[in-house]
Amino acid sequence: MNRDRSDVMNNEEALVNNGTTVNNGTTADNETRIPVPHGLDDLEVQEWLESLDSVLESSGPEVATEILERLRAHATVSGIDLPFSANTPYANTIPARLEPLFPGDQELERRIKSLIRWNALAMVVRANRVEHNIGGHISTFASAATLYEVGFNHFFRARTPEFEGDTVYFQGHASPGIYARAFLEGRLSAQNWKIFAAN
Repeated sequence: MNRDRSDVMNNEEALVNNGTTVNNGTTADNETRIPVPHGLDDLEVQEWLESLDSVLESSGPEVATEILERLRAHATVSGIDLPFSANTPYANTIPARLEPLFPGDQELERRIKSLIRWNALAMVVRANRVEHNIGGHISTFASAATLYEVGFNHFFRARTPEFEGDTVYFQGHASPGIYARAFLEGRLSAQNWKIFAAN
């Protein structure tokens, strides 16, 4: 999307991604959030970013890092006071261009996760009829459900004749989700599941 100078002057930041500059807050691959000073043409910024992309493709990240470091040093010598902040935004350590495709079926895994969260919720609601102070278990598991599912589906390794298996310690408040997954897999019976309320 092309914008004229007045659009840039009315926005403190622009999102630059995949050769397109936008300012509507949407996300995309290779997204870079950069401050746009008043009056600076976004085309000029885009040209600098494309130059950096070209260096990355032709010479690699080491050369790009060296160029950026020399630019920083040159700016300092030229009297440009570069702002310093010890707090930086989150940055993925793997560039988007090097990220592998998701190895599983996201739709299927999302459906399984939803069933597990539902079963965990049902378990805690049932247990609250006996003991009224365990409601926090619902939010603890729900907030980490995706993390656990990715771990179970793609990282945690079971025992084999050649390998003793991973030992994973789950936070106690998240246990309803772990039990709910075991129930869905058929490793816990409905009777086992009901014992949660008694413990």
